[in-house]
Amino acid sequence: MTQEQIANGIGVTDHTYRNWIKGRAEAKLTIRQVKALCTLLRVSLSDLPDDFHEE
Repeated sequence: MTQEQIANGIGVTDHTYRNWIKGRAEAKLTIRQVKALCTLLRVSLSDLPDDFHEE
């Protein structure tokens, strides 16, 4: 799957998605976008961690 396909699948521009990948911008996804991303990547919401923290 390409970055363009993921960006389109979650409803953001390629430019926005690339900025997230490169660390130039922080991704702030809606619940709908998270669900769409899970569908694209074939994972369930329960596969995601309950919490994120910087290491």
